[in-house]
Amino acid sequence: MGDSTTTQQENQIREWLKKGDTLQAIPALNKLAMRYSNRVDYSQAYDCYWQALLLAEQVGDKRTQADSYNGLGILYSLYERRDAALDSYLQSLTINKRLLAAGEIDSLKLRDNYFALAIHFRYQNEVSLANAYLDSCESIPLKSPYANTLVKAERAYLLIQSHHYPEAEALLLTLQAELTDFLPSYLVIYHSLLGDLYVAWEAFAKAQTHYHLALNSAKTHLAHLNFVPDTYFKLSKVMTVLQNPTAANTYMQTAYALDQWLYSAKSPNNHFLLEIKDKYREEQERQAQIIQEQRLRQLEQEEYIWILKTVVLVVTLVLVGFAAIVWTRKIRRKHKLERAALHLRQQQEQEKNQAILEVKNKELTNTTLQIIAKDELLSEVKTQLTTLQKEGHSPEIRKLIQTIQLNKDQSWLAFEKQFAAVNNDFFDKLRAQFPELKPYDHKICALIKLDFSGKEMAQLLGISAESANTSRYRLRKRLGLEKGDNLKEFIDKV
Repeated sequence: MGDSTTTQQENQIREWLKKGDTLQAIPALNKLAMRYSNRVDYSQAYDCYWQALLLAEQVGDKRTQADSYNGLGILYSLYERRDAALDSYLQSLTINKRLLAAGEIDSLKLRDNYFALAIHFRYQNEVSLANAYLDSCESIPLKSPYANTLVKAERAYLLIQSHHYPEAEALLLTLQAELTDFLPSYLVIYHSLLGDLYVAWEAFAKAQTHYHLALNSAKTHLAHLNFVPDTYFKLSKVMTVLQNPTAANTYMQTAYALDQWLYSAKSPNNHFLLEIKDKYREEQERQAQIIQEQRLRQLEQEEYIWILKTVVLVVTLVLVGFAAIVWTRKIRRKHKLERAALHLRQQQEQEKNQAILEVKNKELTNTTLQIIAKDELLSEVKTQLTTLQKEGHSPEIRKLIQTIQLNKDQSWLAFEKQFAAVNNDFFDKLRAQFPELKPYDHKICALIKLDFSGKEMAQLLGISAESANTSRYRLRKRLGLEKGDNLKEFIDKV
């Protein structure tokens, strides 16, 4: 290539590769390959695509691999290597689908894949498959108003193949203004398509006009030059039909010369392609062999290391296991002894507390019985004083009777205070569990806990024995006890 832009790109790529900046060089190689391809320098395009693909494989750059495969597919297609072209297109599509699923690329990248496959199947005369891939293109929206211009042009080509000439012409004529504004270099293909349409429609004068327009566009834009030889061949046939053998012969010779330069096996520009000198596959095989040898050595080393690690691990596990067993047994024995000691202390503490409680309750019972005896004596004294009061009407005797009654009330308060001190939370538990019980019921419960008989309760409370038994019966009902339940045992558990 002789233009300055291409030379500048080549120099920049060499500089990046010299610095080891592979990630910059790979996409630039793909762009340069496309530029070479548009200028029909397929040898250089081929080399750039393979170099980009090899570098992308080495660094794991899947995006540029997909671009390289797509470009190689176009090159293979130009040389009628349809199977190789389809394989490259599908590899590019597969990579891009995986990248899209991983969220690494936009769905717009798939449009290029679908469009290339549509053209491939159009060349294979598989119209339904070509239309299906064009549908896939249109299913991916673009913001540009010209997004589907090329897709529509390809639709028109398929209509020509299907002999729907009026529909094809109508569709193509709507695209000229869009292509002139949006992609003037594509006018090479556009006018070539219209020429093919008018040949099929036997409008040979119109076909001649559009073939000339296609050639002029190729010269103006230096793009799609691969269409030039074929366009001259078609012009030669048209001029033959229009009975202009001189022009037909001139166009045929031009077409043949260009075709030989572009595609013939004699051309030094393309000899490498027809020999299928597949650099990428040769390099891959060489790299694969190196990798296999390295992998074999690595596996042998890993096996040795694995065996060594296994031995160390087994010995370590045995030692750790033994130590763990000894340590576990020691801890269990220690915990067992601690639990036994704690249980013994708790049991001793409970027994001690129970013994103290029994002693105090016994003392309380004795004190209470003394109070009862005192109250009985006071009751007798009170009775005698009452008799004397009735006979003598002495104020001193009346005052003494009142003092006896006050002492009796204070005796009960003293008992209640002493009982609460010994059984400090008994009344609190009663109130929490049986909130419906009255203070009088609490007194009955306290006396039952001290194992007082009905008679003793009556004497202490100043009621009859029958009333005391009635109080016990009512208490059983309020506590929800059945007939066979022991009231004393129930209260002891509170």
